[in-house]
Order: sequence, then structure tokens, then C-alpha cells
Amino acid sequence: MKYLVESTLNKMIPVKDITEGTIVNEYYFNNEYICELIGEADGNLRIYKNNDDSYFKYYFKSQSAGGIIAEEVYLLKIMSVQGFISDELSVKISFPFAPAIFFGLLIAVVYGDIVMLFTKNIFLVI
Repeated sequence: MKYLVESTLNKMIPVKDITEGTIVNEYYFNNEYICELIGEADGNLRIYKNNDDSYFKYYFKSQSAGGIIAEEVYLLKIMSVQGFISDELSVKISFPFAPAIFFGLLIAVVYGDIVMLFTKNIFLVI
């Protein structure tokens, strides 16, 4: 039996809809063949030994916020079709870094300019 860990920041999507850059959340399993397949892929998916639950030996997940590579997308789709993993995976919902950095910079510049205008006017009046 397999199960997926899901929280408010995660979303279940069909394996067929997974694309490159998707951040895969923890997927628990016992099949050691999956360990071999993912281990050979040398990408962003990593196998971890499960110490919390005695029923499942292993789980895999994306190692970083970079998401999975195209080879791993293909591997997950093949494993799903062959029945090694379920048809749906839990993925983390992420916010792209570039827009966040841009909006942060924009807010800092606007806020900083407004504060400077008020500060200049206060000191000029005194």
C-alpha cells in the first residue's frame, strides 16, 4: 500500500501532467527496484530511508527547489504506467523566485523614496 503526504502547500496532480521543474513531495514505498531506478537517474529526486514509519522503508522527494529534470519526469511516467507508483503524486506549490525578487526590489525602492521625501521635508522645515 502506498500513500502520499499532503499539506496545505501541496497539491495532488496526475503523473501524466508532471513537467520539468515540478517539486515532488515525499512519496513512500517499499519496492527496492524504485531505489535503483531513481538512483541511476542522477537528478534532483533523492531516495531517503524512512525512520518514522515501520511499514514503509523508503521515500523519494525533490532534493531542492529546482524541481525534477526531464529524465526524471520520463522515469516517473514510466513507473506510473508500469504500476510501481500511483497515478497521482503530491507536488509542492512554489512561487517563482524572479518575480518575488523583482517585487521586493520595487517595494523597497518605492518605500525608500517615499521615506526619503518625508525625511527631507521634515529636516528642511526644522
